[in-house]
Amino acid sequence: MFAISLPSFAVSGLIGGIIAILFGILILIFPRILNYLVGIALILFGIFSILGGSLLIGILSLIFGIVVMIFPRILNYLLGAYLIIVGLISIFASGFALVPLITGIIILVLGIIVMIFPAIINILIGIAFIIQGVVAIGHYFGWF
Repeated sequence: MFAISLPSFAVSGLIGGIIAILFGILILIFPRILNYLVGIALILFGIFSILGGSLLIGILSLIFGIVVMIFPRILNYLLGAYLIIVGLISIFASGFALVPLITGIIILVLGIIVMIFPAIINILIGIAFIIQGVVAIGHYFGWF
């Protein structure tokens, strides 16, 4: 098992949550900058996840963020695959805790939808970042 130090997890949850919400709003307002925002957000999320002790999600996020920045034309498929993988990891790592399980299911479904209907990627990704940000901030403040 990984040892998570409480202060680094708390700081990464608050900062990561705020960044995720801001990126989600920017994606909904300015859809043409989606590729770069998603790449930057995945890289930042990867860094904060690693600092918070989630090495698997952190490394996965960093890799996908770098690939999205290099190959922006395949964003929808990369992001769909990323959301499916993160959703599955969240579901299986939840230990039947309600909030991570529901979050994992939502992220998994969003990933499947992105793979099937790539034209609605902007809306789904913006919503996914906002949900992820709210959950991270909620964990930081102990709301759930």
